Amino acid sequence: MTVAEPQDTQSKLRKTIPGSVGRKQIVYPALFFVGVIVAWTGVVRLLQLPTYLLPTPYEIVVSFQGQLGPMWPHIRITFFEAFFGWVVGNLIGITLGLLMSESRVLRTALYPYLIGFRSVPVIVLAPLLILWLGLNITPILATATITVFFPMLVNAIAGFNSTDHLSEELMRSLDASRWQVFRKVKLYNAAPYIFSAMKIGVALSLIGAIVGEWLVADEGIGFLIVIANNQVNTLLMFRGIIVISLMGSIWFAILAIAERYVIYWQDHGHQGGL
Repeated sequence: MTVAEPQDTQSKLRKTIPGSVGRKQIVYPALFFVGVIVAWTGVVRLLQLPTYLLPTPYEIVVSFQGQLGPMWPHIRITFFEAFFGWVVGNLIGITLGLLMSESRVLRTALYPYLIGFRSVPVIVLAPLLILWLGLNITPILATATITVFFPMLVNAIAGFNSTDHLSEELMRSLDASRWQVFRKVKLYNAAPYIFSAMKIGVALSLIGAIVGEWLVADEGIGFLIVIANNQVNTLLMFRGIIVISLMGSIWFAILAIAERYVIYWQDHGHQGGL
């Protein structure tokens, strides 16, 4: 046993070397991506599928030539709609989450209605938003905001409620102000929850913007996908899907990097999920 323990310790240390973990995070997704591309191309060639049904990855990449310029205004408007909804939805969620965490009466009174409201799919609310807000960009901004708001609200409440009450009492015993208690204790504990909701909100804000564009817009990536569907233009549909995917991935990566610097005390290397 005395000989095995150091070996076990060394084995555990090797498994937690950051460089090794970093290489695996790059190599494994790359291998999976190559495998998907090869399998996709093989299926299309083997079954001789027409381009309008399922193009090959090569055909999709080639179709981008000369098309990014015309697509750029649509990319810009979709990003604006999603980013607006992400910012506003997060701000409202954090603010209301803080208020509900501080007031048990407010939390008890509002939470059941918020749960019921969240159970309604945003695509069901979209026609009402169009009726109330008009045939313009406003209902699209509203759908993006609504999709982001609830996950942030739930995480903010959980984060602010995770505060150690002994730490609060210690700060107050040192004559700390309410702002100092909030910043150094409550916000400190809630930050990981808030960042998790912010990262989840990236995909949700894009979904909200695309859903709104499907129903009311005359520009944007969602609008292009609707046009492509009507024209059976599969290459255009795939271009729209790839652009949205890249937009969300880059946005998510920026947030993940920011999280490492802002929440420097958190062990990011062993976090699961998002």
